Amino acid sequence: MEEFERILLYVGRERILTPFEWIDRLSAGALEPHHICITFDDGLRSQSTHALPVLDRHKLKAFWFVCSCVFEGRPVMSEVYSHAAARLGGMDAFIARFLKRAPQEMLVLLDSPAFADYAARTRGVAPFYSDDDLRYRFLRNRSESRPEFDAVVEELLREHGISPDALASQLWITDAQLRSLAQQGHAIGLHSYDHPYALAELPRQQQRDQYRRNFEHISTATGQPPRSMSHPLNSYNDHSLAILWELGIQCGFRANMQPCAAGINPTPLEFAREDSALLLRAASA
Repeated sequence: MEEFERILLYVGRERILTPFEWIDRLSAGALEPHHICITFDDGLRSQSTHALPVLDRHKLKAFWFVCSCVFEGRPVMSEVYSHAAARLGGMDAFIARFLKRAPQEMLVLLDSPAFADYAARTRGVAPFYSDDDLRYRFLRNRSESRPEFDAVVEELLREHGISPDALASQLWITDAQLRSLAQQGHAIGLHSYDHPYALAELPRQQQRDQYRRNFEHISTATGQPPRSMSHPLNSYNDHSLAILWELGIQCGFRANMQPCAAGINPTPLEFAREDSALLLRAASA
């Protein structure tokens, strides 16, 4: 809570627009360079527990981008693994254990040009990731290594008596909390149905299903059709953008501040975002 408040004070409370002010100004062409907004991804219960009281104290509202599968009892396992790491000595220790037991046929991918390219790009936008962070995230996100990745992590959790199901039951907000956020003036937006690791690699129809199911769930849970979204793991393509336009989405956010091929903020669905870790580092300097 203290770290979040430090960020708010650093960026300037007076600069922060409500989500609906942001969207209305965007539609009217009236957003100014100094305007900013607050976004949260994934619908984590900890965000509601720790960040919402700070927002309330400062009379601020935020965008909350959620995946719908978790409201149906289907956890996003990458999030479960990240929280399990806290019980195994922290993320660094968890990743070290994972890499030590990962099979050689998986680790050989770390010698590929694909990993070198991924590491270079990610270091450019997230310099706080360690070398082992990059190795872990690359293997987690690659479809060819995903089954082996899950098997290694699940074995590691079993050995330490950690139940992924029990952990998952504590991680996400509920439909009732989602509805309450909407009633309080926060904006609930799309983040895909089940957070694919590479949404841009899915065929157009599967991408459509991801966002249609997400759209329908949020509309039903809140009574309000969503108007905003954020791209899961920054993965999207022209098909993704076309589907979002068709759904009536007016505002979308990337995962970082790196310009895309067409530059910075090339469309209303591709606003750049600064990572909270970098903001906190700047606020603490």
